Formats: sequence, C-alpha cells, structure tokens
Amino acid sequence: MLAMSHKETSKLAEKNAGKIPGDKMNAGHKKPLALGTIIVCLWFVFPSASLSSTVEIKLPITSQNNQRDTFQIGMLKLLLKKAGVDYKITLASEVYSQARIIHELKTGSGRINLYWMGTSDELERDLRPIRFPVYRGLLGYRVFIINKQDQIRFDKVNSLKDLQKFIGIQGIGWTDIAILENSGLSQLTSRYTNIFKMINSGDRVDYFSRGISEGNVEVNSYQNQYPDLTVEKKILLVYPFAMFFFTNSKNTALAEILEKGFHKAYQDGSFLQFFYNHPHIKGMFEQTDMRNRIRIDISNPFLPPKTMAIPKQYWHGS
Repeated sequence: MLAMSHKETSKLAEKNAGKIPGDKMNAGHKKPLALGTIIVCLWFVFPSASLSSTVEIKLPITSQNNQRDTFQIGMLKLLLKKAGVDYKITLASEVYSQARIIHELKTGSGRINLYWMGTSDELERDLRPIRFPVYRGLLGYRVFIINKQDQIRFDKVNSLKDLQKFIGIQGIGWTDIAILENSGLSQLTSRYTNIFKMINSGDRVDYFSRGISEGNVEVNSYQNQYPDLTVEKKILLVYPFAMFFFTNSKNTALAEILEKGFHKAYQDGSFLQFFYNHPHIKGMFEQTDMRNRIRIDISNPFLPPKTMAIPKQYWHGS
C-alpha cells in the first residue's frame, strides 16, 4: 500500500476539507469534517505514514582496533540492502566482552541489538540466531597466533596427541572453549585485548586458536604493539563450526529482515560474489596456505542439530 508522510497527509486533508459529501439521509445538512477527523481516517488507510521505515542496528565494539569487524559490517550492509530497507548502523562507545554482549542481547537492554558469534546450543536457546553461516563454516578452520620464538616447538607437532601438550587461550565466554577442551586441548581464558599481550610475553600460554579469517588480520593489527606475535606456519586445526548473527530472542522483525537479505543475496549470487572477492577473505586464503599444513581434525559435539542440518550450499567447499 502507498505510504504517505505526515506532511502529505495534512495537505490532502486541507485540500479536501469541506468537500466530503455527507450521506444521503443528511444531504441537506452538509458540514465539513474536522481536520483532525480527516487525519485519523487517513491514518487507518495509510498506517505506515506514522511509522519510521529505518531499521536501526546497534552494534558493540570488541576492541579499540575494530578493523577485524569490517568484513561482518560490510556483509550486514549487503543483507540490509537486499532486504530493501533503510538502515542506520551505530557502534557502542565502549568495548564489550563477548560475555557482556550475550548478556545485553539476552536481556534486550536496547544498548545493542545485534552481533556475530560462533554458535552453540546455549546461544541458540537464549538468543535468536539468523541461521546462515557468516563465514561459510571457515570459522572452524583454525590457525594459531604464537610467539615467534615458539615456532620451533610447533614444528614438532604431527598429531592431536602432540598438540595436547600445549596450553591454549580463548576469550572469556567464547563457545570455542568447550570444543577445544572436549578434545583434550587445555585452555585458559582472558579478556580479548589482554590475550595478545600474554602471547607476546610468553606468559603461561602457548597459542591463541583463531579462524583462518582472523589470525593474520589480528597479528597485523597488533604488530606494532606486540612485535613478537606471528601466525604459526605448520598446523591447521579443523572442526565443524559456524558463526551466525544473533539478536534478542523476541526480535523477530530484525531476524526476518536479515533472513530475507541472506536468501536474496544467495539467489542473485551477490553473497558469494561479496564473500570470495572481499579483500579479507582473499587475503585469508593467500596467507594461510592450507594445502601445505598438517591438518588435525577434532569433533564438535556442541553444534546444534538445526545448524548441522543447514544445506551444503551455505558451506565452503560445497
């Protein structure tokens, strides 16, 4: 139905005031309807006239250097465009840990209303997932950020048993922790920004497991501050995993907008074009050299059944 602005509605009301005929029984007593009555009537005919059509996306930031999020924000803009909505994206003024992001989304505080995270049974139960893998499953392909001096130690790793002798670290509340620990890979936890300092100083931990889309970006971002960081050159750890956009469980409107955007972007080919031509993804494949790494596969018993049932077309390698 055609939407009208408040200004257009008022003009139409003024134009027609005094010209609307009465019914047949009162033909001899024609009186102009009041302007307020006209506007009320038109509101029922054109209800969208009083509603804003702009979708507001409120995102947290997870580090002072937000470069690693440019890919997801670019994808988000593509989805909103394909869904055919006007939108406004704002970033929080302070850094959020993932644990706090989950809490804010779960409670529906209004400070943030969307973020992307590796999925789990708990997240899908407490929040509303938009069940399309943001990284096409590549988040489950992992490389390690290590101290440069430790490469010689990792050169001796040829199996999961060898890797179990090392100590890893993950961010507080991250879903990867249970997956790694399930395969006997010991993990400590810390705030995201503190992890790089710990790896650089060799403080209690040996590696930081990252998606192949993340490792090199993060090392480059923190290189000046922590010059001993590097991406380990030999190992590729692989497990089934997906990153989704999540919103509050009751935010059906936003979820359906993004789902519509995903469907349209896949149907017209723009999603795959964006994905495989984005500098972030192209650089990931160029820098990781996956074919020449020792691949270690582990299971992910925490992947929800609905996620496991996602059609192959939405995963890399299909």
